Amino acid sequence: MLMLISAIAIGCGATKKSAKSAEKSASDLVKVGDMDNPPGTIMFDAANDRYTAEGTFKKWNFTDVNMTGTDLTTMTANAKIDLTSIWEHSDKLTEHLKANDYFDVEKYTTANLSIANVVAGMNNEYTADMELKMRGKTQKLPAEFKVASKKPLKIRGTASVDRSVFGIGVENEGVPDMIKVRFETLLPM
Repeated sequence: MLMLISAIAIGCGATKKSAKSAEKSASDLVKVGDMDNPPGTIMFDAANDRYTAEGTFKKWNFTDVNMTGTDLTTMTANAKIDLTSIWEHSDKLTEHLKANDYFDVEKYTTANLSIANVVAGMNNEYTADMELKMRGKTQKLPAEFKVASKKPLKIRGTASVDRSVFGIGVENEGVPDMIKVRFETLLPM
């Protein structure tokens, strides 16, 4: 669990006032509830003997983010992922992933993700508990992430999803059950 928000370039002769305006503008781009303009990317990697899939969900959003200032250890958040927006480089694989033996997007259109219990480690590294609800099932996912930038506040990390928990592609024994998910996102402040 998709598209990066462009960095804001500040000219060499910019004043402090214009730099603060640029920072504010970057933060304003992150809107809770704006699925058509996600605040970052959610990507997945899966491979079998014949193909390495690298896909993304093009539409997702935070439904709420609660945090004291920029203290990530106080953060709780919820996100909604539009499963119909799954995309992979191969059009054929994209359609296959949407089919009933994989994500079954005609029946299951969204997934919900909750984030809590953020713990600080060394060198701007953190762990968090994530809970993914999809296709009528729930999986708890430990996640690791780093602070990629402080202004605007951007994080980058990974988690692993066990596709068998959700009954995704269970007939395809050539793909490992554990799918690596990478994410990078701006956090609304």
